[in-house]
Amino acid sequence: MMYTKKNHTLTVLIMIGLFILIIISILAGIFLRELSFSVAVSNPELQHMRIPVLIIGMILIGIFIANLILAEFLLRKISQDTVFTRSSVILLKSMSWLFISETVPLALLYIITESNVKSSITQLYVILFCIIYLTAGLIFRLLANLISDASKFKQEVDMTV
Repeated sequence: MMYTKKNHTLTVLIMIGLFILIIISILAGIFLRELSFSVAVSNPELQHMRIPVLIIGMILIGIFIANLILAEFLLRKISQDTVFTRSSVILLKSMSWLFISETVPLALLYIITESNVKSSITQLYVILFCIIYLTAGLIFRLLANLISDASKFKQEVDMTV
């Protein structure tokens, strides 16, 4: 299948968008640190939660950035028309595991906030993001399996021809 100029342009635009999202995520990490100080000052009764919640937030941002970087590599493979390879499947499986692994820090955040602030809106957000990350992880696992099966089929077709 030939890779058209229109598809190449779209892929490049998505790669630029992901790069911008990486920069925004890094800035969000910097802002999160500053926000933790202001929340600790305005709520002295929650000051003991600042460091654990900040660490969890940084871990979540770091995993998200890692996923964005893997997506950049995958898009590069797509633009080179080499998507049906073992390395693409490995990239998709890695992204799947990273999305699923984000539920662990979210579970810790849920436990910390539940033990310190009963019925906080944070628990609702944590549950929502756990569902989103688990769903994304399963979708990327499905894509990895589809690419794997498609690459096996492509090899069989290439051998037949």
